[in-house]
Order: sequence, then C-alpha cells, then structure tokens
Amino acid sequence: MASLSILSIGGNMITGTVPLGVGALGNLTMLDLSYNKLSGVLTKDHFSGLLKLKNLDLSENSLEMDTESNWVPPFKLKYMDLQSCSMGPHFPKWLRWQTDIGYLGLRNTSLDDVIPDWFWVTFSRASVLDASRNTLHGSLPTNLQHMSASIIYLGSNKLTGQVPWLFPMNISHLDLSSNLLESLPAEIKAPQLGVLLLENNQIIGTISSSMCQLTSLRWLDLSKNNLTRGVMQCWKDTDNNSLVLGARSINTFGSMMYSLSLSSNDLSVEFPKFLRSASHLGFLDLSYNRFFGTLPKWLAGKMPLLQILRLRSNMFGGHIPKNLICLERLHYLDLARNNISGSIPWSLSNLKAMRIIYDNNPAYDFEDNIQVITKGQTREYSIETYQLLVNLDLSCNSITGQIPEEIHLLIGLTNLNLSCNQLIGKIPNKIGDLKQLESLDLSYHEFCGEIPPTFSALTSLTQLNLSYNNLSGVIPSGPQLQVLNNLNYTYIGNPDLCGYPLSKNCSAGSTNAAQSFNHEDAYHISYLYLGMGIGFLVGLWVVFCTMLLRRTWAIAYFQVIDKLYDETYVRVVITWAHLMK
Repeated sequence: MASLSILSIGGNMITGTVPLGVGALGNLTMLDLSYNKLSGVLTKDHFSGLLKLKNLDLSENSLEMDTESNWVPPFKLKYMDLQSCSMGPHFPKWLRWQTDIGYLGLRNTSLDDVIPDWFWVTFSRASVLDASRNTLHGSLPTNLQHMSASIIYLGSNKLTGQVPWLFPMNISHLDLSSNLLESLPAEIKAPQLGVLLLENNQIIGTISSSMCQLTSLRWLDLSKNNLTRGVMQCWKDTDNNSLVLGARSINTFGSMMYSLSLSSNDLSVEFPKFLRSASHLGFLDLSYNRFFGTLPKWLAGKMPLLQILRLRSNMFGGHIPKNLICLERLHYLDLARNNISGSIPWSLSNLKAMRIIYDNNPAYDFEDNIQVITKGQTREYSIETYQLLVNLDLSCNSITGQIPEEIHLLIGLTNLNLSCNQLIGKIPNKIGDLKQLESLDLSYHEFCGEIPPTFSALTSLTQLNLSYNNLSGVIPSGPQLQVLNNLNYTYIGNPDLCGYPLSKNCSAGSTNAAQSFNHEDAYHISYLYLGMGIGFLVGLWVVFCTMLLRRTWAIAYFQVIDKLYDETYVRVVITWAHLMK
C-alpha cells in the first residue's frame, strides 16, 4: 500500500468515515472518493503525508473539512473537486497555496463569505472555477482579463454590484445567474464567450448594443431581471435592405446561437430583428415582456431549427402566421396572453414535431429551469424536460372560429390550451386520438353540442377544463375521466350537462325534458281542439241558417236524415239477431 499512487473508489456507495491511514500513503498522486456516502470530519491529519497528491476528488459526499486557518498543505493540487462537502462558512485560507490548480470545484460547499482578493490571483491559471450554489457575497472585480479561466460558474450566490466588463480572453462559459447583480457594463469584452447566464438577478437599465460584439454566443439568458425598453440594436435596415452594424458589413451576432431567453423583464419593442441571423436557434423565450407588433413572416424561414417558441404574456397582435408549419422541429408553441386574432390555421396540424410521440431522449445538454403553464398550474421544468413536452398554448387571445378538425393529427401533444378565446361550434369528434394529452383546457368559449364520447380514450389526461361553454348531454365516462384533478370545476358553467360528477341526474334530466316536451305538445293540441270546435259551430250555423231561409231545403234535409236513421236501425237489428243465433 505504501507504493500506491492512485486510489480511485468513486461511485460505489461506500459508507462510513475516511480513515486517518489515508494520510500515510506518501506516493499517492490521485485520491478519488467521489459519489459515495462517506461522512465525518477531515482534518489536516488525513493529508499530512500526501506530499505527491495532485488530484483530489471528494465530491458528492457528506464530508466536512476542518483545518486550522494557518494550515499549509503538503501538496500542490492540479485538480480539486469538493462539491457538496462542507468547507464553510469562511473561505478556507489553505486554498491560497494551491496556485497550480487547473480545476477548482467548490459547488455547494456551505461557503458564506466574501470572495477574498487572493482568490483571483491564486487561481489565475485555472481553466475551470466552480463556486456556485453557496452564499458568497460582495462584488466582483471589474477586470478579470489576467485570468486564464475558460469556465467560471458563480451562479446561485448573493453577489452584488456590476457584471465585470473585462473577462479572460478565452472564456467560453460564464454563469452569474441567481445573484443580486444590479447592472450591465457599457461594454463586455469576451470574444470567445459562448455561454452567458445572467438570469434571475436585479439588473436594471437597457441591453447595450455592445452585446452585439459577442458573436460567439450560443446561449444567452437575461431572463428574470428588470431590463427595460428595447433589445440590442444589432441590425439596421438600410435603403437597399441590406443588414449592417454601424459602418461594418453584415453582423453575425446570433448566427451561432441555439438558446436565447429574455423573459420576465420589461422590454418593449417589436420582434427583435437581430434574430434574422439566428439560423441555428432551437430555443427562444421572449415571454412576460411588452413586445408588440405582429409575428414576422420571416420567423419560420430564418429560424428553421426552432424547437421551442415561448411568446406568452406580451402584446403581439395580428394573425398566427400560416408558414409556422415550415418549422418542422417546433414541438412547443406558446402564444398565450397576447392580442392575437383571426382563426386557428388548419395548417398547424401539419407541424411535424407535434405529430411524433417522443421518447426520453432530450436534445439539449445544459441545465436551466423554465416555467410552464400546464395542468392548471405554473411549473418549472429543466430545459432537458422541455424536449419531452409537446405543447400548444393559444389561450387568452382574441381568436375566433372553430377548432380545426385536423387537430387530432397532433398525436404527440401533452398539453393543449385554447381557453379564453372566442371559439364556437362543436369540439372535434376525433379529439380522442390525442392519447398523450395530460392537460386539456377548452374553457370560456361558446362551444355547443355534446362532449365527444372519444374523451374516454384520453387515458393520460390528469387535467381537464371544459367550464363555461354551452355544452349539453351526458358527460362521457371512462376510468381516467373519473380521477381528474379539480373534478368539481371541470364542467361548471354548462347547465345542460348531466351525469357524473355533476349532481344533475341524466334520467331526471331526460324526464324533465320529456315533461317540458309534453307541456309544449298539450299547448299546441289545445289550439287544435279549439279550432275544430269553432269550425264545427260555424258549419252548424251555416246549415241552420240555410234551412231557415229555404223551407223546401229543410224538408228535404230531414227526409234524408229519417231515411238514414231507418236504414241504420234495420241493419243493426238484423245483425244483432244473426249474432244471437
């Protein structure tokens, strides 16, 4: 064991504590105890003899580091990952001696301190710095250009002040999300920056056009801030309709981007023109702002790879572009709470990605949480989970007309929300073909007729809302329809519906209807009898008056009556006598 150089037992669910004997392995260069269930306290004695140690990985355990503030470790690490171990609350001073670190993992290590000045000097040669999910506070240096890091993760802390404007020249990933940062710099210099995450801060002001210089951006998230006015003016229309940036030729900002989120701000502008170059964009979220105007006709042609489009809670108007069907990968469309009018294009049923049932194979490989309105609630999903959601939400607009019959072709739909519009007609009979539906909301319309019996085929349904329409008849039965969430509110506002779960019994309803029908018939029959009586009296008086005026007619009339009476009497007597024999 004394000659052991590598001890790697990660991912074995080992329990217990780390023995002190580990510190006697003087030739050890790598110690990997990650992803186990180890607990207890580690002191300097656990590391006293590890003179050659270069790689230390204790991540995802319940270990606690407890060393004196003046401890100088005997090793010079190149790789250290202590994720989910407890090192706080104060920043460990022994880290300042680890100047050769290339990878530093301090994620979720219970640090509650200001980042010391020596941190930026000691780890200036590190390529990866991860101190996210702690309680680090204070401000960041405005200039980080002296550092070599390509990845800096400081998200989910309590950092304040301004976002730095000078970053390491080769930085590719910067995560400062979920902090208390207050402003963006007038200029950001990071030519290689591919991922910039600043969501869920307190950033105010406008988005500077200097952002347009970040032409390598693939993922930009500025959501959940207090940004106002418009977005960066990267594009400018000229007389010959070419697109330029200032005096330069064609701008490439956005041309490499596959994810953009500006949601939950106070941005007020038309649909961003710089997205004309976003030919690789797969995820676009502009929700919860004040964007206005119509959806541009170029949207489908310029962003052919778009999979997720969230524009809810803005002020977009006009009609739903028919050429959205060109977005062959679009499986999540949310246009809710805008001013969109017109009818639902039947061509939406040709959205290819909504006609596919997805498996558990997301196309995205990064982390993020995004709110989704489904099943009557606001939920947060990771962006990977978005790949599994096939969503069509057109609720709370001014859409008119009927639901296209062809909607049953979108068999991949998991959420369909058309509520709070001005739709009429009947619910399509083949809606039961949407067997993947988990949430269906058709409330607040003028739908009439019966609920299609095919509803019983919606076996995945957990949330159904048909309230406040003019639906009638018997509510379909089915195992899944008996256990829906909020069942008491599903059918409210449809007085002509009957059956479970309503208190109105269908047989009683039918009797009432029959009684109502009989009363109506009796009403008409009484008029029929009245007419017959009046006709009889009129005819009688015509004959009577005629006989008074012509005596010869009266004599002839009574002679005919007497003759008929005599003949009838004789026939009756003879027939009766014959029957009695």
